Amino acid sequence: MSSVVTELEVRLGRLRLPNPIAVASGTFGYAREMAGVVDLRRLGAIVPKTVTLRPRLGNPPPRTVETSAGLLNSIGLDNDGLEAFVASHLPYLASLGPPVIVSVAGKSYEEFVELAGRLDGVPGVAGIELNISCPNVAGGV
Repeated sequence: MSSVVTELEVRLGRLRLPNPIAVASGTFGYAREMAGVVDLRRLGAIVPKTVTLRPRLGNPPPRTVETSAGLLNSIGLDNDGLEAFVASHLPYLASLGPPVIVSVAGKSYEEFVELAGRLDGVPGVAGIELNISCPNVAGGV
């Protein structure tokens, strides 16, 4: 029996992903929640839940509703804020191996610039995703 090796590497600009499987922001929390379900080290990239400059409580419950076509959610960017993310969540995420792409959301152009600037050069941050389309936040993102 012969062994076939398939190369799955993907490049996004200068970023190299070992494979094309990246979890979507907002679906995976900060990854700890999924450690017993998915072998996190085998992912191509981890995109944890979106981060804002300051902590956000998100929308009040109920946040999800079942429909005949599936589920609808309205989380509202519930997150711990940038400082807590970098101090508490990023070290764990970076220890897993796959590149970490940090999703950020701001209320203004200036906030996006500040978020990107504060993440630039932070060990463990392989890339930045701009969340410019969260419809579940009053006033939009």
